[in-house]
Amino acid sequence: MAAETVTRGRASIRACTTIVCLLALTALTLSAPAAEAAFGPELFEAGTCFNKNCTYASVEANPKEAFTQAAGHPTWGGTKFVMKHTGSSIEGASVKRIRVDVPAGLAANPEAPQPKCAVETFKANPKACPPGSVVGTTEMEAVAEPLGIPLALPTLEGTVYNLQPPAGLPLDFGIAVEPAGELVSPFRIFLEGHVDWSGDYHEFFEINNVPNEATVNPVLPVKAPLKVLMSKLNFHGVVGGNFLTLPSVCSTTTTSFLELESWSGEIAHTVTHTPVGVEGCGNVPFAPSTTVLPEGGSGSQPDRPDGATTVVQVPQKVKEDEINTSDIKDAQVTLPEGLTLNPPAAHDLAACTPAQIGIGTRNPVACPAESRIGTVAIETDLPPGTLVGPVFLGGPEGGGKITEPPYTIYLDAESNVDVSVRLKGTVSPDSSTGRLTVSFADNPQLPFSELRLTVNGGDRAPLANPLTCSPASTDFLFTPWTGGAAAAGATPFAPGGCPSSTPFTLSQNTKDSTTKAAAYTEYTFNLARDDGNQYLGGIKTVLPAGLVGAIPSVTLCGEPDAQAGTCSASSEIGKATASVGAGSEPYSFTGPVYLTGPYHGAPFGLSIPIHAAAGPFDLGTVVTHATIGVDPHTGRVIATTTDLPSIFKGIPLRLRSISVAVNRKNFLFNPTFCGPGLATESTLSSTTGTVQSGLSSPLQIAECDKLPFKPNFTAATSASTNPATLKANGAALTVNLLQGAHEANIRSVVAELPKALPSRLTTLQKACVAATYEANPYSCPPGSKVGSATVNTPVLPQPLKGPAYLVSHGGEAFPDLDLLLEGDNGVRVILESKTDIKNGITKSTFSSIPDVPVSSFVLSLPQQSNSALTAVGTLCTQTLVMPTTITAQSGAVIKQNTPIAVGGCTGGKGKTRIKILSKKIKHNKLVLRVQTFAPGRVSAKNRYLRTTYKKFSKPGKYTIKVPLSRKGIKGQRAHKLKFKFRVGFLPKSKAE
Repeated sequence: MAAETVTRGRASIRACTTIVCLLALTALTLSAPAAEAAFGPELFEAGTCFNKNCTYASVEANPKEAFTQAAGHPTWGGTKFVMKHTGSSIEGASVKRIRVDVPAGLAANPEAPQPKCAVETFKANPKACPPGSVVGTTEMEAVAEPLGIPLALPTLEGTVYNLQPPAGLPLDFGIAVEPAGELVSPFRIFLEGHVDWSGDYHEFFEINNVPNEATVNPVLPVKAPLKVLMSKLNFHGVVGGNFLTLPSVCSTTTTSFLELESWSGEIAHTVTHTPVGVEGCGNVPFAPSTTVLPEGGSGSQPDRPDGATTVVQVPQKVKEDEINTSDIKDAQVTLPEGLTLNPPAAHDLAACTPAQIGIGTRNPVACPAESRIGTVAIETDLPPGTLVGPVFLGGPEGGGKITEPPYTIYLDAESNVDVSVRLKGTVSPDSSTGRLTVSFADNPQLPFSELRLTVNGGDRAPLANPLTCSPASTDFLFTPWTGGAAAAGATPFAPGGCPSSTPFTLSQNTKDSTTKAAAYTEYTFNLARDDGNQYLGGIKTVLPAGLVGAIPSVTLCGEPDAQAGTCSASSEIGKATASVGAGSEPYSFTGPVYLTGPYHGAPFGLSIPIHAAAGPFDLGTVVTHATIGVDPHTGRVIATTTDLPSIFKGIPLRLRSISVAVNRKNFLFNPTFCGPGLATESTLSSTTGTVQSGLSSPLQIAECDKLPFKPNFTAATSASTNPATLKANGAALTVNLLQGAHEANIRSVVAELPKALPSRLTTLQKACVAATYEANPYSCPPGSKVGSATVNTPVLPQPLKGPAYLVSHGGEAFPDLDLLLEGDNGVRVILESKTDIKNGITKSTFSSIPDVPVSSFVLSLPQQSNSALTAVGTLCTQTLVMPTTITAQSGAVIKQNTPIAVGGCTGGKGKTRIKILSKKIKHNKLVLRVQTFAPGRVSAKNRYLRTTYKKFSKPGKYTIKVPLSRKGIKGQRAHKLKFKFRVGFLPKSKAE
């Protein structure tokens, strides 16, 4: 017997499991250039049949001979080609390499035929291979040319064995040709299968180094050139189980490709289309399902970062007569409600670009290790556990930032048999709930039984568990390649360790950079929330009384900049920091705090833009708004936000802490009260409406006793000498207060009016009912409005002005005098006084004046039909004094008898009157005792007197000593001095 020839072919499989040497039948077309027309096939057929001897012609005559059931397991699959020839003369050089590409979805299961034959056993003696390793037959016609004479050899038959593939190869087959007799020596051919994973994952098969020489024995054994004329390969499609599976896509024809290369380097391509296609898609089962399993299982905790595994199961049929499950074309899995993206995952995270993942190429995956967020394992027809790899976060081409959803992930399942499954998926979060939908579209036709996608766990896990253990489900929707109905369903999901109720208990603390009274300060407000608590939705915070800012020193940010968070630096008053995400490593973001104009009905507002840039993400700016109001009774600053963001770009924030630091230089200053009770008080609300109140952080101020306190308090009235006017319009009273900067603020004022200025009973009877006043002061009857007030304060850009009302609280108490002060920006402050009348003396007590600096204050109670006061007697001839006690927030007290200047006391020619109380000459001086009724200058003139001027800053009784002139002194000595003199008064104000 002649020496045996062994050749090895190389095949390259690219997808993951499938394709054997079965090919779809096609009509021959040759597309070689004219120069290469001599080399190539004249026939190429590929297909699946119920018997191995079918041809295109027999199938056309009897279509039932072909096996066409989609996802079915054909009895036989085969390929055949015939080279161009004339008789025994084959055109062109002999074939060196054969490659056949089969339709996408046509799969060969290398694990079905068992056991496999070892390569060395096959080489030494194929008949020693286990019987179960035989998977097909081969037929070959060849022409030998001993001595240059073409010799047509008898048909050579062989056996196809399923071999144990070498490392890096998914499929390996040995073809043993054992000719009968001794005309041609036996030879071995290796057929290798691969998956084209740089394209559509179809399988292709290659034989390299087809023998071009054989030992023939026409008379004597000689080496002779050998040319293959025809080659037919038949695979038993159900050997050892379901070895071959048809595509899941129905079509009228299928297409296969043949590439031949000659030993002289000529290459010929051809394509074939079967006379029948794939049908019966309606018979193909499709029942995949999905479950999501938390990494911690029953020990998983709510509102904690957690790994999670999504398991997709696709039941595959194992019996010969069973139709396989359709391959999945589109997969969509919606994770359970509450299992959402977790911001701490951005710590040290990177993204993988399309070029780095290399889908559609055979380039090595070059994704950075920092972009790895999980693993994937796919169970296919390959050996169990061989198709595994990482899951990466995907980013834009060129390494740019991820700016918005949907977010991209890449699966990279690699095997050691030259199979790489690289898929692109999208993660689309619901914009309002954050619920995630993971989608993979246009998946390759690869049969698999299970896919496990596991997301990393730990404190930086990309996912976090739901806050509550409410019933939740994993919803799925899979679309088959058959084009039939999608498979939809839901499976339950429930993390463990859930408490009976979800708490809402946050902690608060504050920090003041200095405790010195009235000093400029920096103030920080902090809130913190532990995992497992309800999410923070709204905050109402009342600052300590007296902790106020100099708003005129800031440029208020207007719209639309306030809404967009694009205010200028001149509007910035501090910084805000928010940490978000579940677990012990939340991610922190910081942004400016801008003071704005009116917002949502409040006089001022805050605009807090925070740039959401973390790791590979730059999702834009989150703008939080807050209203800044003033308590009308205490003057305390109130900050309120009801639109605290809880989700952004589909990522629930799971807010863990908030810190707002007001640190603008010379803006915020401390109270001037050093007693107990100062505190920052907050009321919080969760996103579900639960309220937490009573949060309080104390503030202790010191060194109040070192503050100066020198307010200037004056009063004036006017009176008519006409009794009718007095009866109709009463008397007026104006109170003025001036105070310098950086003093202790006023806490209370108590003033008693003289009996000459009693309260007007007819007006007291017109007081506004308290309920009416509290509901809407401006709905009070006109008669209750008795005056007006104006306050200037350095903390507001405009003065506060408003009416003074008499307000009745019922009972025996006298009506209060309430001042309703408002600014153009909407600030409202109500100053309330208690009125007490005894023995005709009216006592007014303003006991709770806000700890706010006041540069000036004017209260005007005018003469009018409903004046608050009337007059007893002629005011111009009386000394009017208002006993006054002014108490500072620091505790300092000033008691004084405030003179009440009287205006309107006019004599002849309209000059202001001055009253001479007494006069006498003593020691060459005229001693005058006078009473003035307004600030001004008093003069005394006569030829016996030296003209003298005296200025007085306020009305009152004064003694003036006027020296006598020389002539006056002589007359005094002669005891003959008797004269008249003139006393004049020039008021300080023209209004007097």
